[in-house]
Amino acid sequence: MSKNDLMTTTAPKTIVELDGFNDFTNEIEGADDNNMSGGIIQGTKIKFLDPRWVIDKTEKDITGKLLTAIAVVNVVNKWGHDGELLEKRILAPGEKFPDFEKLNAKCPSEWRENFGKMVGPWSGQHVVYFVDELLNRYTWASPITTVGSAICVSELARQIQLVRKFRGSNVYPVVELGRTDFPTSYGLRQRPYLLSIKDWIKLGADQPGALPASDSTPEIAPTAPGGAPAGAQSVSEPTAKEVTDDEIKY
Repeated sequence: MSKNDLMTTTAPKTIVELDGFNDFTNEIEGADDNNMSGGIIQGTKIKFLDPRWVIDKTEKDITGKLLTAIAVVNVVNKWGHDGELLEKRILAPGEKFPDFEKLNAKCPSEWRENFGKMVGPWSGQHVVYFVDELLNRYTWASPITTVGSAICVSELARQIQLVRKFRGSNVYPVVELGRTDFPTSYGLRQRPYLLSIKDWIKLGADQPGALPASDSTPEIAPTAPGGAPAGAQSVSEPTAKEVTDDEIKY
């Protein structure tokens, strides 16, 4: 991958066009299955340190905090021997991660030790963006090789995709920064969990054709709860009947 491949220039887009949830993928090219800098980090950087969510550097515990997830991007990074970020590229929505094994095999002299292991310079990250009720921004960046975090981001994106089929593409979740049990080879651990969704809200203008035909109108409340931008409209979650297009018969 050349340096030119890592430079992208695009016209400004709306939040809905850029949020990345509709086209989220954690796939890697060639696979059957599947310290950031610059403009990637926006606002307060947060991270998950088993078993807590914390503010980066201060490590203030914010587990249980309510935030609105507004965007996700995948990022390709190249790191130097001293851990400095040499190059980065934000992948386009739906674009797969490159084959990192092939990329790293091409630069054996650039490998470095990281937490007791030798790793290549190329790697990937999921970056999730949040806002609170005051529109303060938060960024959670996690390596795709951190299994628990990768699962968390994937399951959140899938849930958003499902709800948007019935409520439109400008619907976002108000999530709780949670945790859940995660069995590992080292025993039971905790991993990040964002499916304790407290509400679904609308952000931005409605898009024509976003809602499928339905015999019912989604319930919209005047305002959303804590963790959502002031004035956001609350939207009901799809019912089991809507999702299955059938009624559960007993």
